[in-house]
Amino acid sequence: MSFSPAWVGLTVLGIGLTVWMTALQWHTRRGHKGDLWAIAIITIPATVIGGRISHLITSPGPYFGPDGNPLAALAIWDGGFGFWGGFVIGFLAAWAITRFQGIRFLPFLDSVAPGLLLGRVAGAWADFAEARLSLATVVVESVWNLIGCVLAIVLARRLRLGHGQVFALYLCLFGLGRVWLHLLRLGSPAAESAHLIAGVPVNVWTAALTLIGGLVWFTASRIRHREPETVLYLRQSRAIHRRRGRGKHIYAALDPDPADSHRIQTSPGSATQASADGSAGVRGPGDQGIGELDEDGRHSFGFFGAVTSAISIVPDVRGRTESGQNPDSPGNTRSSGSGGSVH
Repeated sequence: MSFSPAWVGLTVLGIGLTVWMTALQWHTRRGHKGDLWAIAIITIPATVIGGRISHLITSPGPYFGPDGNPLAALAIWDGGFGFWGGFVIGFLAAWAITRFQGIRFLPFLDSVAPGLLLGRVAGAWADFAEARLSLATVVVESVWNLIGCVLAIVLARRLRLGHGQVFALYLCLFGLGRVWLHLLRLGSPAAESAHLIAGVPVNVWTAALTLIGGLVWFTASRIRHREPETVLYLRQSRAIHRRRGRGKHIYAALDPDPADSHRIQTSPGSATQASADGSAGVRGPGDQGIGELDEDGRHSFGFFGAVTSAISIVPDVRGRTESGQNPDSPGNTRSSGSGGSVH
């Protein structure tokens, strides 16, 4: 049975809500909204492919059985999507593209967590459009995810969560919600056809493990880190280099170079530091500013720039000047008359 237009529309809405909320949270953490283009271009298709592969593994009969049609495995529009397969493959794809772009993965995960909960609100109604869930279950799941989204945002700010703690909280909320929602579905046609382990549906076991994993992650990270990250980008971030090469803004929140021994302080109390060789420094934990970040996001990385960076496999090779400085380095800033001095 093919997906209905209502399912497709609600699923697209859920993806849009996820990306929109993630962009807001990433910008709140002083990241640039344009980063989300490159990540979404890779992660969304990878999630779809992973979900399809998961479905083929758990239900191979119609495709690879005696009377199956292997070509039907490519007909995603005919239905069949495994949530956990899509989740895992999407997670790995996001890790790979953020690593390639020079974006720290844990702060990105913290930014995407509320968006995943918000997007699931539309996803629940998409399942209702396909008659997979009852109206009562959809309403309960929607309210649960909406409350979870708000709770994740509020706790992230009040408790100053970082280092993956918001995402760990998402795993807890999602796992807990899935456990009791699956228990509510017991007796339904979908539950009767579910695979069982010790008399309990596999999805319930998976959700319970997700809840436990989230609790362990959150506890261990909270013991080690009581403050969120002040660094979002690696020092040689491709996203920063490309943006700066187009004459757009740069960020002060970069990884410091351990080899740097000389610093140029642009102004007393300023968060932006640069070394004598043009490398970037790092913000202090007490800094609340955003340096050269354009707060309204007008200097966006852009769709076409994201496509270019997402499909690029050749790292940028920046030329060096005769003095040995890299003119495109994010830390190669000119000293102003604001009191900067060379030490």
